Amino acid sequence: MVNSNEDKKITKKKSTKKTVSKKAAPKKVEEVVVEETPETPTQTIQSYVVPIFALREPMEKNIPVADLFYHKYSNSFTLQCSAPQYEAEIEMNIEGDISIEESGGIKMISKAESPVSWITSLIKSREFSGNPFIAGEAQEIYEA
Repeated sequence: MVNSNEDKKITKKKSTKKTVSKKAAPKKVEEVVVEETPETPTQTIQSYVVPIFALREPMEKNIPVADLFYHKYSNSFTLQCSAPQYEAEIEMNIEGDISIEESGGIKMISKAESPVSWITSLIKSREFSGNPFIAGEAQEIYEA
């Protein structure tokens, strides 16, 4: 009896194989998958901001009096004063070129010829060395 059960199982398997083989196999369509990487916009420096303080140390904390912005797109400077009593003096200081002492000599940086190096060098300039204003470090503003 064991043999007869095995024969039946084999015949059933053979018959299923025949029916499957007689049917037309469905055609496989190859799908081409194109992975699209999302375009990440590159962040570029669009502007700079330099905080300007009135020098009060060592007696008091330095007082923030203005922010100086440089916009690369429009090649323009914008001064936003938070203390109007200092506005005229700050405007006089930022209208011209700045001078930096380097290795015994004085280096002049032109605001018209190289505005990016002008604004990033304000922190080292003699004009903003504490008489009565000091400039903070230039902060970069990124936009996509």
